Amino acid sequence: MEKKIQPWVYLWYALYAFAGLGVEMFLISFVEPILFGNVKSSDYSTIQIIIHWSITILCWGAISFLIIKRSKRKLDFDVTCRSKPTTSKIVLCVILILVCIVINAFDWGTLKIIGEFQKKGFLLFIFQHVYYFFEVILIFLIVAFGQKFFDILLHKKTIIPWGGIVLCCTWGAVHILSKASIYTGLIVMVFSILYGLMYVLLERNSKWSYLAITIAFII
Repeated sequence: MEKKIQPWVYLWYALYAFAGLGVEMFLISFVEPILFGNVKSSDYSTIQIIIHWSITILCWGAISFLIIKRSKRKLDFDVTCRSKPTTSKIVLCVILILVCIVINAFDWGTLKIIGEFQKKGFLLFIFQHVYYFFEVILIFLIVAFGQKFFDILLHKKTIIPWGGIVLCCTWGAVHILSKASIYTGLIVMVFSILYGLMYVLLERNSKWSYLAITIAFII
């Protein structure tokens, strides 16, 4: 049986994961000026970009590991769920992935993954996508803990993507400020809801959900 944990604790864990994403801004604002001098992040050289991504990856990996380990020990909640989604729900999830890919393609004028390669070149492309893989772990954790918060609060599991809504109000909304674009922020907020839907459609299966969100995110 699960320990009697207050619902709000799960929401806090979602916010911890969101704060983990924010570590990148801390690095850019306080750590990297010491390493690189007064160079703006938009003017980083290839080596500086790789160093930035590498440090961010290490931080995100450590934060993700600690959140997963601590939640399993303190909350008796293991986000690495292995439940099996039905075929029909997998099909619906594939449709949602395709919707995300189409939106990205419309925004980029080509498949996002192709546009990234053309823009970055081979070396930066590889490092950026390793960076993306770790970013998606934290995105997944926001969704998973956000969904768990509402599952406990409502005393039932529903198809409503509550975790996606939490992601929308955190990671999605902050893109309006970080990208200085309402349009970009709204698109990311839509993606957030779709990621939440993928998670509930896939019966909260961590491997399938992570894979689905990653494909939708990078392609």
